[in-house]
Amino acid sequence: MTSKNEGNGEFTLDIVKLTINGQEITADKGMTVLEAAQSAGIYIPKLCYDPDLKPYGACRLCVVEIENIRGLPTACTTPVSDGMVVHTETPAVSEVRRTAVQLLMTDHPCDCLICHRREQCQPFDICLRSVAVTDRCVTCPKNGHCELQEVIDYLGITELPFSRTTRSFPVDTSNPFFNLDRNKCILCGRCVRTCNEITGVGAIDFAFRGYSSRVSTFGDKPLVDSNCQSCGECVAHCPVAALMPKDTTQPVREVATTCPYCGVGCQIYLGTRDNRVVTVRGNKDKPPNNGHLCVKGRFGITGFIHHPERLTTPLIKKNGELTQATWDEALGLIAGRLDKYNGDEVGVIASAKCTNEENYIIQKFARVVLGTNNIDHCSRLCDAPTLAGLGQSFGSGAMTNPINEIHNARGILAIGTNTTEAHPIIGLEIKRAVRSGAKLIVANPREIDLVRFAEIWLQQRPGTDVALLMGMMRVIVDEGLLDPTFISERCENFNAFKTSLSSFGLDRVERITGVPQ
Repeated sequence: MTSKNEGNGEFTLDIVKLTINGQEITADKGMTVLEAAQSAGIYIPKLCYDPDLKPYGACRLCVVEIENIRGLPTACTTPVSDGMVVHTETPAVSEVRRTAVQLLMTDHPCDCLICHRREQCQPFDICLRSVAVTDRCVTCPKNGHCELQEVIDYLGITELPFSRTTRSFPVDTSNPFFNLDRNKCILCGRCVRTCNEITGVGAIDFAFRGYSSRVSTFGDKPLVDSNCQSCGECVAHCPVAALMPKDTTQPVREVATTCPYCGVGCQIYLGTRDNRVVTVRGNKDKPPNNGHLCVKGRFGITGFIHHPERLTTPLIKKNGELTQATWDEALGLIAGRLDKYNGDEVGVIASAKCTNEENYIIQKFARVVLGTNNIDHCSRLCDAPTLAGLGQSFGSGAMTNPINEIHNARGILAIGTNTTEAHPIIGLEIKRAVRSGAKLIVANPREIDLVRFAEIWLQQRPGTDVALLMGMMRVIVDEGLLDPTFISERCENFNAFKTSLSSFGLDRVERITGVPQ
């Protein structure tokens, strides 16, 4: 199937037709056989594959037969082609998959995995096969959500023909939010690749050889002593129980909401049980985070909500002391006193912890019900100059480009920001852009994390950002590096702006900022 490329009028192939297990399907050009099969509802087992990561082909479970191609290629690394005929369930394919899993299980706790009674066992039952069995699926926090369980059940593996080796690595509990149990690790590499490809931190990697092979930090140090940022992305991408949060309570329902911390607006699911929030996970189907979270979003919400020092009831001052009251008492008191005041005699304070929708309701209540425009927000203290400048320049006190488009940028200037600390998910997008070839310039007095990825680091003196920007714009104007058509069609007051640059010669800018010409 072809479509017209509007850029040059040529026709290019962007849809291919192939056959999988006798079923003719269509797929986008560039998709892998595994992605095409999944889009058609055809299951192919895999353990090292993750849609957020580059194809790896290490676990060998997604091997398939493709007519006119020698051997058994991995479906996760093989791109589709027009007319391709794929078989996913042949005797040869099944044998390779079963052998790969059985070899993997030689040093992984597997007594429960291959037991026909696994579904009938309860957590406090004694194993009838052997009292020595302690690593049991039924007591594992990943039970029912383990991808290794799913693969073994699909392949119907009930025995292990190879001799076993029991690993006894110490469990790394040093991280305050999650544990690393290398004895349950299957060396799929998803955590290692996540730490490199998604977060750009590279805190963990494969170390040692043979039966001593394991995921480790530089120098085999505890996680807490490494450069791990505790974002938990590795935990979210681990297919087994090697990486698990310290609190493994499972929710009974989930509620979609917005992360209350920074202004990125990450979409999350709060998992609840017994009227308590017990889990937080990113919403993979919603921007701007598409499932990714930082340490605050993933691990900082449950502790904040249920912190014992948090106020959970209204306080009313009686005889000079604040005393707890019911909501009915507090609301009744406020309603009675509001009758004594009119319009501008009332002020309302909103909260940065609320969603945009909640803050909209607050200002609507203030203006329509109370009849006052006296409404304020804590963010005004630090963001007011930025919002005013954006409003004057772009007509809106907000960013004019989607966060999810940052990774497509070819050049990025980061000034006045420590993005990976203040807005970590935007930091991920910047790192992604750099990995795709974007040039990053960081202007910051401090050696922030993004400096590691920058092409140029401008270390101006604190408080001289404006002078540095004016100097850069002076060079752009003087050397004719601007777009006259864009300026004439989309900009206002350019001549006044150009005049304002006259006092920012490079010698003066260098004296002010300390940045050499």
